Amino acid sequence: MSEEREGRRDDELNGDAGDVVAGRITIRQGGARSVRAREVSIRQGGAIRLQADSVDITQGGIVFARADRMSVTGGGTAVAIAAKADLKASAATVVLARDAAALEQAAAGVLVARSARVADSAVGVVIAGRVEGTNVRVLFGWREALAFGAAAGAALWLLSGFGRRRR
Repeated sequence: MSEEREGRRDDELNGDAGDVVAGRITIRQGGARSVRAREVSIRQGGAIRLQADSVDITQGGIVFARADRMSVTGGGTAVAIAAKADLKASAATVVLARDAAALEQAAAGVLVARSARVADSAVGVVIAGRVEGTNVRVLFGWREALAFGAAAGAALWLLSGFGRRRR
């Protein structure tokens, strides 16, 4: 079932929808292909693409989200771009925070922020101006990521060079 909802009023969505445009939207146990709104609340649901001023997700997921303020509790996101991002008991592949990111009992593949506060979490790569952490597992800091990238680039260059000589 695909539908498009537009309007400035508050809207609650149960079930599946296509493109949703509203002032304030709540998705409960449903999903949407695309959501644009000032305020979005997702409870046990999801969206593929989301753009909003404020996003609050509880036990839900988003593939690509862009917001000024984003809070994810017990959920997940592939890509989160926000001015301020808070993840609690959640997972994200990429978190890009213009100002601040806070992770509590969460996991992120890549975390890029002006300042990051990480507690009881695991992060693959952290790039931040300021990092506060307690009980954090980081796979790569910026130095390690730079060294890994240089080594991977050199290895690929060598492999491509040997491939040309054999022909």
